[in-house]
Amino acid sequence: MPVTVGSNPRGMDALAALLAERFAGELTDVRVQEPDTVVVRCAPEKLKDAAARLKADPEVGYETLNWIAGVDQRTGIEAVYHVYSWKTNTWLQIHVDLSREQPEVDTVSDVWPAADWHEREAWDMVGIRFLGHPDLRRILLRDDFVGHPLRKDYVDLAENHPHV
Repeated sequence: MPVTVGSNPRGMDALAALLAERFAGELTDVRVQEPDTVVVRCAPEKLKDAAARLKADPEVGYETLNWIAGVDQRTGIEAVYHVYSWKTNTWLQIHVDLSREQPEVDTVSDVWPAADWHEREAWDMVGIRFLGHPDLRRILLRDDFVGHPLRKDYVDLAENHPHV
């Protein structure tokens, strides 16, 4: 079936309400960020199921993952998924709060294949472990690099660069 690029005939507020209703219990704090983005929160243990349902939804279908941002919020780590719907021509930001001590969440690389490298980058730079990822290893830094340099508590020491 060909993908048709659409528009959002219902408007952003109605789209946010639809997502809040259809994904109640999975997506929380649903709000509109103008002009074309809905921002939501999702618990780590609910992300994988919510992602699969969001992608498969016949009305809104967030089929495309564009990037994942790992964010150090000092009190915790956040994984932010930026997904796009060709059907509604809208963006969805899914914010997932993770513990600072053990930032882990299930991989969504089997839902959105583009997540593969984005999850590797978030692991490399911020230290988010994506459980079930097929090949979670460094992608930007050397394999023997110590630490995750975008963590706010990261201190760059000579020991972090054993082969320099």
